Amino acid sequence: MEELLTTRQVQDLLKVDRITIYRMLQDGRLKGVKIGQQWRFPRGNVEKLLISGSPIETTVAADLTAAFPAHCVQPVQDLFAEVSGLSAVILDLEGSPQTEISNPCDFCRLIWKSDSGRLACLETWREFARQAAEGQKILTCHAGLSYWVHPVIENSKPVGWFITGGCIQQSTEAAQQRLVELSQQFNIPIEKLQDAFDKIPRISQEMRARVNAWPAIAARAVEGILRERTSFIERLQQIANLTQLS
Repeated sequence: MEELLTTRQVQDLLKVDRITIYRMLQDGRLKGVKIGQQWRFPRGNVEKLLISGSPIETTVAADLTAAFPAHCVQPVQDLFAEVSGLSAVILDLEGSPQTEISNPCDFCRLIWKSDSGRLACLETWREFARQAAEGQKILTCHAGLSYWVHPVIENSKPVGWFITGGCIQQSTEAAQQRLVELSQQFNIPIEKLQDAFDKIPRISQEMRARVNAWPAIAARAVEGILRERTSFIERLQQIANLTQLS
């Protein structure tokens, strides 16, 4: 029968704290069994980690900050979208959504319901991330709607993009011409698309300067949450350093 190691023994072998051990259990890097109230770990699995040379985070802060706190940020994003009347979403640096879309317009909902439309939206988000990394601040999606972007910063490094928009600022004629193409491309009845199109928020020339500043304000609110999380994680680290599990 294979030897089972205690949490303390695994900590000593891997040179990590106990919270990192539990995190590794959750993401599958470690295999363990619970005997009573205590975790036990097959020695073979632990030794494979040592032999593989895979990098293992050694602090609570480094380990936990890998997961974006969407459940904390979502209410802030929802409130921003409700007040501004625009849609909003937070993307990671590669363009994958980290939050649920807030306040999407009916036009975007119609496209999103189409499998091909959803794929086009996801590809647009990846393109948004690429353009944002190049310094662009005003973006246009595949359907012709306008969006604004601002980086979300944590510990002096960008960790994502706050995207807001889903509105029209170009000439209505140009956007109108795109409707027939979208209808055919995503197999959406033109009547439904036209009705939803007519309800898309319009941004006037006078409003544009104000809207340009909104993503930065929202991003700062998100960054405040991230700072609070970092402070909380640091306190967890202090507790972990003071306590041990058998």
